[in-house]
This record gives sequence, structure tokens and C-alpha cells, in this order.
Amino acid sequence: MRSWFKFTITLAFVFLIVPFIWSAPAPYQYSHKDFLYEAWFKVEATDLMGTGASQLVVLGRDYMEGRLSAQLLAWEGEGLTSKWESPNLLTEGPVMVSMGRPLPGGEPMLIVLTQAHLYLYTCQNEKIILTSQYKHTLSPAELSVADLDGDGQDELLIVRLGQRQPTYDENVVEVYRLAEDGLVMMGRSGLLGQIRALTAGDLDGDGCAEVVTDTGLSSRAGVFTVLGWDAQKRELVTRLRVEGLLATMAFGMTIAAGGDGPLLYTADGWGRLNRFYLANDQLIPASEHYSFPNGLVGIAVGDLNGDGHTEIVVVGHPNNLFLVSLN
Repeated sequence: MRSWFKFTITLAFVFLIVPFIWSAPAPYQYSHKDFLYEAWFKVEATDLMGTGASQLVVLGRDYMEGRLSAQLLAWEGEGLTSKWESPNLLTEGPVMVSMGRPLPGGEPMLIVLTQAHLYLYTCQNEKIILTSQYKHTLSPAELSVADLDGDGQDELLIVRLGQRQPTYDENVVEVYRLAEDGLVMMGRSGLLGQIRALTAGDLDGDGCAEVVTDTGLSSRAGVFTVLGWDAQKRELVTRLRVEGLLATMAFGMTIAAGGDGPLLYTADGWGRLNRFYLANDQLIPASEHYSFPNGLVGIAVGDLNGDGHTEIVVVGHPNNLFLVSLN
């Protein structure tokens, strides 16, 4: 009887502690406090240099130095090293950055979109080179890049003002194709609300990218919308809308491969990393959330050291970087 009582108590204890273990912070493979900038705004991962490993492109600002710039970081030895930094973009801000293949040749490019210009950078002879620049008058608010129609050429997805309301702005996502003489508009979404975060990628594994937005007011939980490209209508059409997916707003999102398929990764202001997969017209959690000591402002996924295993990079407010592996 005493043994059975001890077994029951032990089993109850195990069931109580498992949820806390499941949602505990993942062990950091690498972390860096007060890294590079006084404030970070964006981080993305891709192999721009053709090394077989992902590099990070980051956007941040130093207020004391009056500097707003993008940098390319590569993993060397036991940490991240800056391989290149853009000119100071402060006078052209707000600034957006992304990575993609926006030209028919499929060459990977770093894309910098300011309020005045679109800049395209490539890697040549291990150096980052400005290859093209275009003027525009779009007044962009956010940028993502992905292949919406599966033809191998990425489209530029640009958030713009759709309709001004008395207390907030209704945004739209416009789709552009890059041609020799600049940006050519292909279509747009309907009014989506006030967009707070944007990403794009092949979330359902069909070879064509979906667009995901988080919309809402202040920092309260908002609405996640998954949109797909309709080539006949030439517009982004809503496939799914989910309210209350997160308890607060997402500051950063990305779509990347997971253990069992594509995942939507979100980073929120409460310091939580969440992962979702798309199935049966639902965004379903792939696991419990993982917690970090700072509110998160950005997230990227890639193989930074070229060992074939994916790492996740999150940036905590204002400028703390954490690298973890959850696979």
C-alpha cells in the first residue's frame, strides 16, 4: 500500500512538472548582449555569399551616432562577424530589408527599400556589391519577398496605405515584379487593417508562397491573415483569418522548413517564440511556446554553420541576440 501511494505521488509530480519543462526556455547555443546596434528592427537569413551556410542580414540603428544601416553577419569560429555594412540610410528612412531572388536569373540578392530608392546588392568575389538602384514614390511601410506563383522569380510584397480611418490606417499588400526599368505592379490585396508584421513563404508546401500578416491596434492580440496569389484575378485573396492566435502582437515572423514541413515562426513582445503549421485551413501550434528574457523584435531561421542543422535566431529588445536549436 505504501509503495502504491509513493508511485501515485511520483506520477502526479511528473504530470505537474512536464508542462513547465515543455515550455521552458530552450538552451542557448549562442547569445550576445548589446550587439551591434542600440536598437534592432529586422533580421533575415539566407546564403547570399554562396558558402553553403546561411548569413544574417540585420537592420538596426545607433541613435548616438545618428546611424541607420543594414549589415551582413556570418558565423565564424564561435560567433557572428560583420562582413559588410551599408551606407548610412538615416536620411532615407524608414528603411526595410529582405532577401530573395527578384530577377529571372535567380541570383540571391539583398534588397533594401527606403522611402526614396530600391537598392539591390549581390555577392561578387566575396564582396557585397551594389548592382542596381531604382527611384520610387511608394511610401512603403513594410517589405517581404517570396515566389507567389512558383515560377522561380520572387515578387516584392510591399505594405502601403490603403485607406485612412479616423483612428487608424487600413493597409494593403501590393505585389510587384522587378523589371529592367524598375518595379511593375502585379496586383494587391483588399483592405487588411493596420498591419503590424508581415512575412511570406511556402507555408503549405505546394511550391507557391503564401503571405501572412498580423493586424491590430496597439499591442493587443490581433488578427492573423493568410493570403494566396490568384493569378486570374491578379490579386492576393484571403485563405484564412485567425483571431487571438497570439496573446499579444507579433513583432517578427518568418516561414521556414521545420521537422515535418513548413512552419510559421512568430516572435512577440512578451518574449515568446511560437511555431505553427498550416493544415485543414487552420494554423495549428507545432509545440508549446519557448520563452526568452526579453521582448522579441525579430526572428530568422537558417543553417548558420553549414552543418546541415537549422538554427533559430531571435532578437530581444532592444539589441540582445539569442541562437537556439529546437529540432
